Amino acid sequence: LDSNKIDTMLIELAQIEADINALRRRITELEEEVMRIKKDNQSLLGELQRTRTDVDQETLNRIDYQNQVQTLLEEIDFIRRVHEQEIRELQSLAARDTTPENREFFKNELASAIRDIRAEYDQITNVNRTDMESWYRLKVQEIQTQSARQSMEHGYAKEEVKRLRTQLADLRGKLADLEGRNSLLEKQIQELNYQLEDDQRSYEAALNDRDAQIRKMREECQALMVELQMLLDTKQTLDAEIAIYRKMLEGEENRAGLRQLVEQVVRTHELSQHDDTEMMRIVKGEAASRTSFQRSAKGNELTDFKSDAKYAFMLGMLTASVFMVNSVTAVDHKLIVMIKSQHSLQEAAADGTFVVLQNTHRAKEEMIGEWKLKRKIDGKKEIVYTMPRDFILRPGKSVKIVARGHGISSPPEQLVFDGEDTFGIGSNVQTILYSRDGEERATHIQRSSQA
Repeated sequence: LDSNKIDTMLIELAQIEADINALRRRITELEEEVMRIKKDNQSLLGELQRTRTDVDQETLNRIDYQNQVQTLLEEIDFIRRVHEQEIRELQSLAARDTTPENREFFKNELASAIRDIRAEYDQITNVNRTDMESWYRLKVQEIQTQSARQSMEHGYAKEEVKRLRTQLADLRGKLADLEGRNSLLEKQIQELNYQLEDDQRSYEAALNDRDAQIRKMREECQALMVELQMLLDTKQTLDAEIAIYRKMLEGEENRAGLRQLVEQVVRTHELSQHDDTEMMRIVKGEAASRTSFQRSAKGNELTDFKSDAKYAFMLGMLTASVFMVNSVTAVDHKLIVMIKSQHSLQEAAADGTFVVLQNTHRAKEEMIGEWKLKRKIDGKKEIVYTMPRDFILRPGKSVKIVARGHGISSPPEQLVFDGEDTFGIGSNVQTILYSRDGEERATHIQRSSQA
């Protein structure tokens, strides 16, 4: 449930980060749009300034033209006064002329000249005035049209800037909300990770406690099994001795009967000679006996006592009792395996040809590279094998390590010890597994004693 919740929050976090990135890109685009509009606004302002400058220049030109018109008017007035002065002079001359025909002629000529001059100057004045007024009206109209267009564009630019600023403020507010939600989700994820770590530690502690209890119970079970085996051995010994003494008493009256009994025991020993091998394994506290007991279908309950082993043991005791007749003795091999971790030295060949190492954990694999397998023989000779670097033993799997010449290398199921052609044999053999740090992880003991 927590994992699903974390996955959901991670998906939401990724979606929020995508929205944040999209909003940031949108903000960047809007800021670029604002910069472009500002540049356009600056361009329009510059154009407006140039237009105003042109208007001022045209105003100056208009004033100049008005001054020119005034000058022309003054010049016309001056010429008119000069002409009037000339007319008066001519009139005075004409007045001094007493001839009526001359006076009339000059009067008509003067009037005609004055009309022509006046008409000419009136025409020039009208043309100049008309051209000046037309040019002035055209320039004023152009300036007004340009100013209106620039004012309209400036208004549009202001509205666009206002709209973009509003949109930018909304996006920044939304971005702040998303960042706050993102921070909240990250905090929740961190809290869930802490909770998950606490739960894992609690679970591991509970597993360790359970394993410790199981080991303790299995050790107690092993101790009870050892005690039971000792009692059974004692009982077998007593039963065998009682049977021997009974046979001896029954054959006391007849020496031939005693000899026949010894020969029968020797023949039975030759046919049924058997090494009574008792194995006591402690694998995570689990105990087993390979020859004295066998497991039921469930694998945890010791049920049946092998009669063959019992008879072999009794035969050994009987043969030992009559060793003066036949010096054959039975050898009692005792094998003890003690496991201190999830690794088991599952099997070690009595002839020293191989050793089997097993990972008894159901789910956890173990890196056993550069671990050392030491085999001590009768406390004198010591053989050391080092595991290959980076070797991993899978859960529930085993690896067989064979001496040189007794197999081929087939990792990870089988490895070859090239240093020796045997792991050694003896009456007291200890096989110990050490970790890279020198910690003892598993022990396998083989003992052979003369009965």
